[in-house]
Parts: sequence; structure tokens; C-alpha cells
Amino acid sequence: MEEDIEFLECTPPEIMEMAKEATNNLLPNKSKKIYMTTYEEFLKWCKSKSVKNYTENTFLAYFSEKSKIYKSSTLWSHYSMLKSTFQINQGIDISKYSKLIMFIKRCGENYQPTKSKIFTKEEIYKFIIEAPDDTFLMLKVSQF
Repeated sequence: MEEDIEFLECTPPEIMEMAKEATNNLLPNKSKKIYMTTYEEFLKWCKSKSVKNYTENTFLAYFSEKSKIYKSSTLWSHYSMLKSTFQINQGIDISKYSKLIMFIKRCGENYQPTKSKIFTKEEIYKFIIEAPDDTFLMLKVSQF
């Protein structure tokens, strides 16, 4: 970390500005807001717990708390977003936190994803034939 500060002090301002601009574009544009919301939520949680250092134990405690609310798939997406935002904003690589990864994997051991129900052809034909046209005509037309 000290090397980074020394390096930055030797970097010309225009190069620093270009690097800062490039860094701002590292997160996906479509989901940047979600990434930053997840990051800020974690920082808020840390502040409420008086956490000053972002160690593996800090992340373990956070994800342990979240595992009571969220399913494994959501934990993984939060992990992914935090991994990216912490790498960009703090220079911390949480992908090296092996206990954290094992914990999230363990949370998913008994996870059974729910599948959406799909209409059969017969159910679709029945709808087209039996549903009243005055209410469902647009839906019927869009089926073909």
C-alpha cells in the first residue's frame, strides 16, 4: 500500500486523471448502480459495526449475517459485486479469502433452485379457444 502512495506521488497529474477516468469505466455500465449500492451497503454495515479494516473475518461476518436472509445464488452475486468494487476502490482482492469462498459454497450445499412453470401446448390452445376475446384478444394475437 505504501508503494502505491509513493508511486502515485511520482505520477504526473494528467496521467492520474486518465487512470482515474479508466477506473471509473471498469464496472459494467448497465449494472454499475447495483454494484455501487451493494458496495455502499457493505460499508454502511461496517460503519454500524465499527469495523475499520476489511479483513477476511469482516467479510465472513457480513456474509454470515446475509446468509440468514439470502439464498446461495444471491450471496454469490453479492460476493462478485463486492469483489469487483473492492478491487477498484480499495485495492483489496477478496478472491484470495479462501474461508469466505468455502463459507459461501457451504451455504449452497442444500440449495435447490426453483424452476418456473411452463405452459404446455394444450394449455396455450385451450386459452386461445376459451378465453373471451373482448378481454384477451391482444394476448391471443401475440401468441402467433
